[in-house]
Amino acid sequence: MTKFFAMKDNCTTNCTEKCAGFFQKTRDKLAVLQESDFERNEKKLRELLKDERELIQFPIPLFMPVLFVWLFMILFPLVLILDTSNSTHFAIRLEGIIRFYFPLLSSLFIFALNQKFLVPSYVFKKRYASYFALNSLLVVVALFIREVTYFLMERMPGEGVSEFFKTYCFSFVKGHFSLSAVVSFVILVCFVCVLCVLYHLMFRQIVRAFVLRERKRMELQYELDFLKNQLSPHFLFNTLNNISALIQIDSKRAESSMNKLSQLLRVMLYQVKDKYITLQEDVDILQKYADLEKLRLDDSFDFSFNVHLENPNLMIEPLLIMPLMENAMKHCVNPKGKSFAHVTIVQKGNELRFHSENSNFPRKSSRKDSGLGLSTFEKRLDLIYSGSYEYSVNIVDDVYISDLIIHLKEENS
Repeated sequence: MTKFFAMKDNCTTNCTEKCAGFFQKTRDKLAVLQESDFERNEKKLRELLKDERELIQFPIPLFMPVLFVWLFMILFPLVLILDTSNSTHFAIRLEGIIRFYFPLLSSLFIFALNQKFLVPSYVFKKRYASYFALNSLLVVVALFIREVTYFLMERMPGEGVSEFFKTYCFSFVKGHFSLSAVVSFVILVCFVCVLCVLYHLMFRQIVRAFVLRERKRMELQYELDFLKNQLSPHFLFNTLNNISALIQIDSKRAESSMNKLSQLLRVMLYQVKDKYITLQEDVDILQKYADLEKLRLDDSFDFSFNVHLENPNLMIEPLLIMPLMENAMKHCVNPKGKSFAHVTIVQKGNELRFHSENSNFPRKSSRKDSGLGLSTFEKRLDLIYSGSYEYSVNIVDDVYISDLIIHLKEENS
């Protein structure tokens, strides 16, 4: 008996492993197909963006393609109805066309309501009973409108509302209403509901996969740009040269600068791999970076770094604000006037404010992609804090002013 149960357990385990392996292989194959589709569509989009024709650039609202699809679905049956050579030719009468189009239009209307409102508002919020009740109500309303329409086409002179409810509405007597028609329409509506749910599931999965793909690519690109530009050999070479020059002038300051460089390198090479770091750690990185950048500036450089943190342990994405700090420090050197950079960081509750003012003397560069780039910074903000941040830049009297307000996520608290 023991051997029997052992064999049964082994068989169950093997079946489970085979099912898991099959599921994983299928998932991997679908992931490859999905990625190839993304790549193919991305190439098509890049080719489309190269087209400078005026017609291609004409703005088109998103509902227009959907409208054309609906028009095709509605008008295409007319090809069959009006084709005289068709063996199943319909009598071209208003009554025949209405009888043909009524279930089609009713199904399209129910499909549109499900797709736009009912499935997102009820199915994905697990309000299944309400979803079933509303679709049942739609079926009853559609059938009632069908009865009204047929009564208006078939009624005899003198027949009014009372005759409609007494002898016609949902009545089998005159042959216009049948159980088979009701069952067929209910089955059609059920099929429409299933299609809408599957459509939303697939659409959400595709959008989720695309967003995750773009987010991963942006994060990798951000880290790559940062390592190529911020921690470039040029940056290290200049910093080490500045520290070397300080050794003979001020050995203690040189030693302190070397420690800061070592800490900055260690943090940027290892700590930034974490999804979140504390706000205090991120501010410390900014401070160390500013201290190292000041080594190339003379004593007349006016720099202030004011920090007020209500909760220093609040979590934030690493190096999120670094591009603004880098921009303030790199483009503030003014050979014709006083150079300065004033930075203020304030955190209260879930709100983080960054404000910087610096003398505006941007470096000239032949490369459009030099530095981290504020465009990459804004893309990263859009990915992480879409709709939860405010960013503005102003230049007033040769003073470059940056303001950033981020409403941090509750999960970061």
